[in-house]
Amino acid sequence: MSRDPEFSAGFLKRHQNNLMFGSDCACADGKGTGVSQQKNPIASRMAGKCVARETLTVLNKHLDGASLTKVTWGDAHRLYKIG
Repeated sequence: MSRDPEFSAGFLKRHQNNLMFGSDCACADGKGTGVSQQKNPIASRMAGKCVARETLTVLNKHLDGASLTKVTWGDAHRLYKIG
């Protein structure tokens, strides 16, 4: 999402009812010290960054409050029928 912000903004708005936030970030401190960033050459641009935090920053930038709630919480609750 951070590679193409213009596309990401439209994608998130178009698909906000079908997205669920999740992260495979392995950092334990919120500062990117996870194994995946340090040992994955493809993810070198994320070195020293928390993948979850960076993703949430992009979501916050492109979605309004109601849409952000859908993506980070509401869609999963609806799909999995969580009360």
